Amino acid sequence: MKNYLKIFSVLSLIALANCAQTSAVSDGTTIPSETLAPLASWVGQATKVPMVSLPITVASNTRLKSAMGLEGVQQARAMAAYLPGQIVINNLAWDPESLRSQSYLVHELVHHAQLLSGRKYACHAAKESEAYRLQNQWLVEHGLSAITSDQWIAEIASCKGDADDHGSL
Repeated sequence: MKNYLKIFSVLSLIALANCAQTSAVSDGTTIPSETLAPLASWVGQATKVPMVSLPITVASNTRLKSAMGLEGVQQARAMAAYLPGQIVINNLAWDPESLRSQSYLVHELVHHAQLLSGRKYACHAAKESEAYRLQNQWLVEHGLSAITSDQWIAEIASCKGDADDHGSL
């Protein structure tokens, strides 16, 4: 499991390096609640967890790099990370008009719902499995292809390599 995350993180960073060096937004730009609210509403309905509060959300490559170094941070292919009460998305990849960019926020909002729910998961990978599954569902509902395969999601859901994380939130 950890190798899969490392591979996808490296591939994402390569993809970012191939993107134009200019970004849609400046590093440190706050993403307004008006942008998050419809995504959070969708996640709330999909997870059956009311979004009583929205996380602070910032587009920042600098903060994302810092967050990636924190143990236990839940990440969406290194494009975004969730820390309790905060989402950081890479400003080099963030485009408020892009459904693919919005899907990274959906993924991280699933992690926010997981925290709000207080549910226990068999392992860290089970949380990622739910987030990728719902991200895929959101993308398909909006006419785009899924970001990961069902086979890959099933593989990470098995909690292989996460034996030390059983019973975590």
